[in-house]
Amino acid sequence: MSPVIKKIAQITLFFGIFFPFFSFATPELFITWKADSYTPNEYGGKSMPTAGTPITAMVLLIDNGKVINLAPYIINWYADEEQVFGGTGKTAVQLRAPETGQDTFEVRVNIGKYNDQPLDAFATIPIVRPKIVIRPKEGAQQRFSAIPYFWNIKKPQEVRITWTDNGDSVTAYGKHLYNQLEFAQATIIKTKP
Repeated sequence: MSPVIKKIAQITLFFGIFFPFFSFATPELFITWKADSYTPNEYGGKSMPTAGTPITAMVLLIDNGKVINLAPYIINWYADEEQVFGGTGKTAVQLRAPETGQDTFEVRVNIGKYNDQPLDAFATIPIVRPKIVIRPKEGAQQRFSAIPYFWNIKKPQEVRITWTDNGDSVTAYGKHLYNQLEFAQATIIKTKP
């Protein structure tokens, strides 16, 4: 079980035991998701998908403060209203963010019958553009770090960076190629015309 699902279940269980008047009167279906896009270790937010990013979505059902085992239930998954996956006990699905320039991507999960009623949950996933943050190094003239966010890569060395200085072509000599936050630390040397 993913850490996010465990946390939701713990909070729900806590309120259900100690504050029964907060217990859910009806079953609640939740979707959690994780994008497999690169962010540096210092980033504390949720990693957002860009076009084509792999996404893992999971479903959790809570009824009267209890997490329900979904193994015996038929679960169907939809991406932008097109069915992409389904079957008995299919609580997780692998998707890809669309490459069509959309700003959002909608995921829906359906449990055909739970206590003789269908259940649906929706998640709208934002799609962002990859970014590079350039930081000057303190106390070092013309030394910089380039830090990628939300790229469809596994390690920062997969990003190719071309540096320019006032329109001149420059060469970046990396010093810390295996440090994710400073992989593009560079001493800028102007190339001769």
